[in-house]
Amino acid sequence: MSRRQQIANALTAVALAGGIAWLCTAVLGNLGRETDWAKAWQYRESLWIGWWLTLKISLGALLGSIVFGLLFLLGQRSPLPVLRRTCRLFLEFVRDTPLLVHLLFGYFVIFAPLLSRPLADAGFEDKILIGGLLLSLFGGAYLGEILRGGVESIPRAQWESARAVGFSPVQVYRHVIFPQALRRVLPAIAGLFVSLIKDSSLLSVIGVSEYFYNTKNFIARSYAGLEGYVPLALGYLILTLPVAWLSHWLEKRFRHET
Repeated sequence: MSRRQQIANALTAVALAGGIAWLCTAVLGNLGRETDWAKAWQYRESLWIGWWLTLKISLGALLGSIVFGLLFLLGQRSPLPVLRRTCRLFLEFVRDTPLLVHLLFGYFVIFAPLLSRPLADAGFEDKILIGGLLLSLFGGAYLGEILRGGVESIPRAQWESARAVGFSPVQVYRHVIFPQALRRVLPAIAGLFVSLIKDSSLLSVIGVSEYFYNTKNFIARSYAGLEGYVPLALGYLILTLPVAWLSHWLEKRFRHET
C-alpha cells in the first residue's frame, strides 16, 4: 500500500469513526434520560429462556435444512421426471411465497390438525417442533437450489473423468463434485444460514415463546424501549456472528487448499 493510500485509508477511518460516534451520541443522548436498565434485569430469566430456545430452534433448523437441501438436490437430479418436476414445483412455490405465509398455512392448515394431538400426547411442544420443521423445509428449498447451481457449475469433464477411473455415483459426488461445488457456493450458504437464524423470530406468529416473542412481551409489559431492543440486537448477533466467522474461515481454508 502506497503512502497516499495509507493517508486516505486513515482519513476515511477517522471520518467513519467520527460519524458513528456522533450518531451513537445523538441517539443515546435522546434516549438516555428515559432508560431504566433495571427493567431488563427484572425480565432476565424470560429473555434468557427465549434466547436459549431460539438457539435450539436455529440449530435444529440448520441441520434440518441441510438434510432437506440434499434431498431436494438429489430429487432435482433424479432420472425420474415425476420426481424432478415435483421437487421443481415445490421449490418454486417456496421461493415465490413469503416465509410468513408458509408458517401460518403450514402450521394452522396442514401440520397442527395432523400432529398437534400426537405430539402433545407424547409430551412434546407441537409449536416448536412444527415451527422448526417449517423453517427446515424453507431453508432446505433454498439450500437445494444453491447446491444445484454449484453442482451444475462443475464442468462435464470432471464427471466423466471420475467415472473413467471407476468411481461410483456416490464417490463421484463425495470426492469430486461436492468439494468443488462447496467452494463456489459457500458464501451463499453462509448467508442463507444467517438469514435462517434471523427468520426464527417469525415463529412468534404461531405462538412460539422464542427470543423475539419474549422480548416483545417484555417491552409491552414494562414500556421499555432501548432496554429491550439493545439486548434483542445483541442476542441475535451472538447467534449469527459465529456462522459468519466460520464461513470466512472455511473460505480461506478452501482458497489455500485450491
